[in-house]
Amino acid sequence: MIEVNSKKLLLSAIQSGEQTIKIIDPKFLLACLVAQECGNDKNNVKKFLSLIQARNSNSYNVDPSYLRIGLAQKKGKAKWMDISLSVCATSLGIMDVLRDSHTTTNVVRNGNGLLTGYIELNNNG
Repeated sequence: MIEVNSKKLLLSAIQSGEQTIKIIDPKFLLACLVAQECGNDKNNVKKFLSLIQARNSNSYNVDPSYLRIGLAQKKGKAKWMDISLSVCATSLGIMDVLRDSHTTTNVVRNGNGLLTGYIELNNNG
């Protein structure tokens, strides 16, 4: 299993036929989740951007927990991270890699809904 923390390594894993990879950078993992949640459609990232903007301006009609994602840590603890503008920007690059390689992803969650760091790759081309 290949450990990935960048678009270049993601592309390499896809090209080598990997079916499951481990993401070792939490922000890159969140970006992969955003790409998946957006259906690899860059237009759908606008939803996240508007939520981030509303959260940053303390708009009370937005539930900020939607942007807070739990990552499973060792010993069963959770690390909570927020989806940010930089995560959304990284997700756009990930979408390019996935689109060009005709690949979709499934970000794996544990029984508690926390991200495990593993991603299943599905080649659709």
